[in-house]
Amino acid sequence: MEYKYELTIDKLLQSGVSSNPDQIINYTGKREFTFKDFSKRVNTLAKALISIGVKKGDRVAVIDWDTYVYLEAYFAVPMVDAVLHTVNVRYPQDLIYYTMDHAEDKYVIVRDEFVPILSKNREAFYFIKGWIVYSETGQIPDSLSPKYVYDDLMKESYSDIELPQLSENDLATTFYTSGTTGIPKGVQFTHRQIVLHSISSGLALADDPINLTSRDVIMPLVPMFHVHAWGVPYMSIMSGRRYVLPGRYDFDHIIDLIDKYNVSVIAMVPSILYLIVTNPNVKKIAGRGIKAIVGGGALPEGLANAAEKLGITAISGYGLSETAPILTLATYNERVKAMPESEKKKFRLKTGIPIPLVQLRVVDDKMNDVPKDEKTIGEIVVRAPWLTSVYVKNKEGTEALWRGDWMHTGDLAVMDEYGYIRIVDREKDAVKSGGEFIPSLVLEDAISSCSGVVENAVVGRPDEKWGERPVAFYTGTAKPDEIRKHLIEMVNAGRIAKFWIPDDFINIKEFAKTSTGKIDKKVLREMIKK
Repeated sequence: MEYKYELTIDKLLQSGVSSNPDQIINYTGKREFTFKDFSKRVNTLAKALISIGVKKGDRVAVIDWDTYVYLEAYFAVPMVDAVLHTVNVRYPQDLIYYTMDHAEDKYVIVRDEFVPILSKNREAFYFIKGWIVYSETGQIPDSLSPKYVYDDLMKESYSDIELPQLSENDLATTFYTSGTTGIPKGVQFTHRQIVLHSISSGLALADDPINLTSRDVIMPLVPMFHVHAWGVPYMSIMSGRRYVLPGRYDFDHIIDLIDKYNVSVIAMVPSILYLIVTNPNVKKIAGRGIKAIVGGGALPEGLANAAEKLGITAISGYGLSETAPILTLATYNERVKAMPESEKKKFRLKTGIPIPLVQLRVVDDKMNDVPKDEKTIGEIVVRAPWLTSVYVKNKEGTEALWRGDWMHTGDLAVMDEYGYIRIVDREKDAVKSGGEFIPSLVLEDAISSCSGVVENAVVGRPDEKWGERPVAFYTGTAKPDEIRKHLIEMVNAGRIAKFWIPDDFINIKEFAKTSTGKIDKKVLREMIKK
């Protein structure tokens, strides 16, 4: 009978090991593994998970920085036919709990420094069957139970355990996005989707001006809890490229890592690029010809120019949590390649062109394609083989996302005659700061509970460093310092994150309203432009 080749995550690992067994994975300068040794560790972890009771379909959460443990979980958890849940550690405690409960997590791999946060509300996590704790210091907290020690599990042989046969249509990953207003929504992806995304993004990055080759050294500065770190771990391991893990972000140390290991390709949101190019030690890596993929927000021209002066070529990329994530990259198509270098630069700043297998349109409210005149605004709608099929346990949201059999991104854009899109606005009201969404409805709800606040609305104001920062408008008698103090109390209670607190609180007499009685945020955005 014909053998059915399943597109599963273990094949990505096998591909990298078979072609480049001696290639290196470096963890923040502390530890190194060859691909061959890394593969053995992944297989050991996978069998360890089975030994403690992890079964097909179980959600296994990871709470960690960008470490070798996280990278091992990226492969091992899906390889036992379980589902990897990458928990957003930047969420406040309430949302961490909400997403873990909503996902129905069964087991958790957690770094020691996060244990105290979880231990405070241990009773609330009644649904967790096992906590797998690891520590780089060897000091393992005892406050979670039942507890397994990661390093102890990795010392066993598990010779009697076999890994399951996988189907490419089995779920592999899940995580939550606060990209739209309100409570985070769960998305999920199959093995097949992740494999196809890895292949397509690798093909796209091989084009000008990134020109990704086997000689490149990659260090993604995208948190591993965030949309598969843009798929870079899977794509990089599959293609056998040297990989550097930064751990918890320390920008002096990151520049040292780039310098020491000759990192040639980095990926990040604009605020991270800003922190690199403005770091006092950045001259150590100037003139290296580093290439940067910048997503999660528009790439400002001034920031791109500052990077270029240091020999860093930056291009834009675009995607969503719902899209695994890459949809477009500002690489050069054949028409742009033929242009003078001075002309090419403006295309690097655009949102880009679709990567292979992505069907992308910019449409009006009747689903007609807008003219390619770089003036007519429409919504970006997409199809690709790696888009989430649902919002988890959210039928209404899923129907809105997929209305008309196209995924509706909620992002507004124009398209030029060369097929490049440029996002000009968002339908959604979330503020995106440092690559992380601040859900405006949640923040507005927090502000509304302050005594003396009658009505309030939060909008984003462009910020050179962070991309956007929130500004709060309100009516009532409360003073800005009173609202700020109230929000600090909510931070301390784990209700909101500290970086959500608006930079400014503007008291107004009344809000302009839409025809349906809602606060008109377009008016507020115009006010802060003045």
